[in-house]
Order: sequence, then C-alpha cells, then structure tokens
Amino acid sequence: MDNPLDGILPDFSFGGAEFTALWQKLIAALWAIGILVSIGFLIFGIVAMAGASGDTNPNPQAHAQGRRKAVWAGIALAALAGLAIIVGAVLSFAG
Repeated sequence: MDNPLDGILPDFSFGGAEFTALWQKLIAALWAIGILVSIGFLIFGIVAMAGASGDTNPNPQAHAQGRRKAVWAGIALAALAGLAIIVGAVLSFAG
C-alpha cells in the first residue's frame, strides 16, 4: 500500500496572514509562560534545598525533595529553552 501522506506538507497559512500572526503570538505567549513557570519551580526547589540544609536543623529528606524539584524544573527549563531546536530536529528526522 502506498503512503497516502507522501508529498503532502503541513501549511499553517490556511487562515491568512492575520490568523498566522495570531496563532504565532499565542504559541510564543504560552512558551514564555512555560519558561516563567519552570523558573518559579526552580527557585522554589533551590529555596527548599537551602532551607533544609541549615546548620541548626538539617533535614536530609526535605533537602532531597527540594533537590528533586530543582532538577526536574531545570530539565523542564532546558527543554523549554531549546524547544525550537527539539521540534526542528524531530521534524527533520521524521521528514
């Protein structure tokens, strides 16, 4: 069986120039919000680590939880920062 999608490429200009500008601004805004949220979680994770490793009352469990939050927030931030490269790489390998 032949590939029914062979030679068909996605075209995002179906709604005209104004619609294209609108969805691009919407995607950029969502991307920026995601970056800000991941930065917030990274800050909270680092603060939790700092608060749990004080000299007066060290708490290894709380430090580990804060570290885990900070690591995942850092991974999310790195993925969001490189989102354009990741999507471009996926599309170039798939296409």
